[in-house]
Amino acid sequence: MTQIPFDDKQPNKLREILELTGRQENGVPKGLGRCPVCGDWVGRCLWPDPLLWHRGPTRISCRCEANFCSKCGEPISEYRLGGNVYNEARDRIQHIPGKFFGLQHHCGKPRIELPASIQPFWDERYSPVLAGFPVQLVYIGVRPRNDETRKPIVVKARYSFDPGSFFEAASVKEMQYVSNIPSDFRVDVAWEKKSKRWRTSKFDGRRLLFYATGEDFGTVMKDTVAVGLEPDEPAM
Repeated sequence: MTQIPFDDKQPNKLREILELTGRQENGVPKGLGRCPVCGDWVGRCLWPDPLLWHRGPTRISCRCEANFCSKCGEPISEYRLGGNVYNEARDRIQHIPGKFFGLQHHCGKPRIELPASIQPFWDERYSPVLAGFPVQLVYIGVRPRNDETRKPIVVKARYSFDPGSFFEAASVKEMQYVSNIPSDFRVDVAWEKKSKRWRTSKFDGRRLLFYATGEDFGTVMKDTVAVGLEPDEPAM
């Protein structure tokens, strides 16, 4: 009779799997909690796909665990290279490939997250009108942590389009982008029909902070977010 190999650690592994099975009241996997410093989910949890539970629980990292560059002292990437992070919006565990994200770091260069454009087939009512505009604009910066270490941490200010602000005339389409954190900051994005050029303007209240224009969507949006965060701009 063939015997199944037995691992002394197996009972503890199974016990941990049983303890972490299911969800919290907020829908987040059991075993995760908010980091008191950065606010990300951190801890140990099961993979969302039950077919992966045989791997056992996985460690979820937050931004406080990011690797630091030995030259500039800033985080190499937003999260720890080679670690796993929990994406609440997609209910997914994402792996951070060390080599890929490590090569993207360049000391002193702006951190850029290029926006995707709204596609005409996403929604029958709004997408055909808003098609081509960016889905979201993300400004990235590095600031001291809100703890006793004051170590640097990557923070972001996300600006989403406000459909109620959309305006169209014979020569232009224009829409405002507002921050997910209440503030007086906003970004106006316009498509000038006759000249076929994009135009972006970032404001703090009525004060113009930045202006970009050009024919190529990617170039204009890259220039728009490359300026990074203002010193008093809310970000998290």
